[in-house]
Amino acid sequence: MDARRKLATDMQAIRGQDQGPRLVKQQLGHDWSLLLDGSFKRKAISGDIMFHQNGRTVYVSIFNTNNAAAEEAIERMIEGRPGIPVQMFDRDEIGIRGHAYLLPEGDKKNPYWGLNTWTASRGKLACVTLYFKNISDLDWAIGVWKSVRPFRELRLALN
Repeated sequence: MDARRKLATDMQAIRGQDQGPRLVKQQLGHDWSLLLDGSFKRKAISGDIMFHQNGRTVYVSIFNTNNAAAEEAIERMIEGRPGIPVQMFDRDEIGIRGHAYLLPEGDKKNPYWGLNTWTASRGKLACVTLYFKNISDLDWAIGVWKSVRPFRELRLALN
């Protein structure tokens, strides 16, 4: 699959449908960005960022890893995390390394899913957790995670 086709497929997954709302590049601090459809509301919470809309929540925390290697940074962050993953995912792109796992969350009265993700690049780590009610939203959550990128990536590539 060529790069344009893959990007189009990823964007469709983020939207959750073929012709959904327009995707907006959301800046996350000074170093990261992700793509979400424009219907998400943004809120700052104690230095973190939360996006939410109808049964979907995206919670973002950014960390400086003191220039540690990407894999080391991710391993340190997930060490000792509670829960048994239902499914795990890895992401290995030029300049980006990531790991994610899917966990059932909530309780019997209010069950939901959490895709816990870590993406590292150049001494920075983006922890993005995506919460959603229906397992059918997993493709959407993975698409959002794959859209997490260093904010200045495009500018650097053009110079």
